[in-house]
Amino acid sequence: MTGQYDAVILIATALGTGIGLTFLGVLIEFSLRKKLPAPKPELESAETLEMPAELLKEESPAAAAESEERIAPWPTEAEEAAAPAAEIESPPVEAELKPEPAPPPEAVAPYPPEVVLPPEPEHAAPAVAPPIAAPPPEVAPPAKLGLGLRRTRENFLGRLRSAISGRAKVDEIYEGLEEALIAADVGVEASMKLVDAVRTRLKNNANADTIRDVLKSEITAMLAQAERAPADPGEAPLVLMLVGVNGAGKTTTVAKLAKRMKAERDSVLVGAGDTFRAAAIEQLQVWCDRVGVELIKQKQGSDPAAVAFDTVKAAISRKMRTVLIDTAGRLQTKVNLMEELKKVARVMSREIPGAPHETWLVLDATTGQNALSQAKIFADAVPLTGVVLAKLDSTAKGGVVIAVAERLKLPVRFVGIGEGLEDLRPFDAAEFAEALFGEEAGERSASGSYAA
Repeated sequence: MTGQYDAVILIATALGTGIGLTFLGVLIEFSLRKKLPAPKPELESAETLEMPAELLKEESPAAAAESEERIAPWPTEAEEAAAPAAEIESPPVEAELKPEPAPPPEAVAPYPPEVVLPPEPEHAAPAVAPPIAAPPPEVAPPAKLGLGLRRTRENFLGRLRSAISGRAKVDEIYEGLEEALIAADVGVEASMKLVDAVRTRLKNNANADTIRDVLKSEITAMLAQAERAPADPGEAPLVLMLVGVNGAGKTTTVAKLAKRMKAERDSVLVGAGDTFRAAAIEQLQVWCDRVGVELIKQKQGSDPAAVAFDTVKAAISRKMRTVLIDTAGRLQTKVNLMEELKKVARVMSREIPGAPHETWLVLDATTGQNALSQAKIFADAVPLTGVVLAKLDSTAKGGVVIAVAERLKLPVRFVGIGEGLEDLRPFDAAEFAEALFGEEAGERSASGSYAA
């Protein structure tokens, strides 16, 4: 029994001694940690320092041993007592590992120079030739005056043959000649003057050939008496205004004149003065684009005088050689519209003295003698200097050219004998008379002679 108690006492003593020693060791370690400086912080992770992954690998046992040898042992109690006042140096710690510097970026190779291909060998296939441009379309030649006067000629010569043939008396021949001239719209006064001139020259020696030759000569002389030289403005632009009634063909005549003047005088400026008629400005714009000339315009309903003013101002600043002014079609019975035409002429004369230098009346040849009444009214409103006879190829009343020259004493400047831009022909008295009496191939053989 005593032995058992002894064993229990020994075990309890051993446990107490172990616990005491453990507690004492903890106290010693705690006191030492208080005296020592704070240890260096651990190295940051590779993610924070962006260290290479190789440095974070596990060290080998040999490397670990080397690391332990480099670390000095902790100081003993005797060393602490020998130097109580001095701070115990912390064991040397290996310098912080720094990440290896990143390798320099690889040099970028320069852009390769442009490769120059060697010339093709002589045996290489030849380059494909560009397609040959198609030749421009052939432009129809301008119509001849003889073709334009074909209807008038056929009408006139047919009546002339009927008047001369089968009549023995001279008075009857001359009466028939006068009727033929009046039927061709030569006019009563002009017809009587021509017949009297033929009678005076031939007296009683009247036959088909002599009547024809003398009548042609007298018509040429009558037309030539009305001719006059065109205006010469000198260094200033030549201002030409076209007037006429609705439907006479002014807009088309302006386009044909613009093409001719551009070829003869180099530069042309057109003014769209017809601001009353619907789509007149657009129609003239199409013509000017086709001809290749400039157009001065305003919106529909604008003041025609303002358009004329802008046109002559632009012509002066741009050094244009020719100005063409289109005007609205006016009935010769409308007094207010005729007054507006006078205003247009006055406005232009303020900018260019003497403008308009030419005022041409565009007449529709198909109207015959009615063209004379139109010309008289327009001549009272503005001083006319010439006549353009349009649509001469569409009528048998071409004799009105003679009536205009004799009665109004106005020169016929141009005649329209077709719809093309080239079909506006300068008027020539001798050419007109020759075309009026000439015959196309086959006509003479079909009709025999004038006396037949």
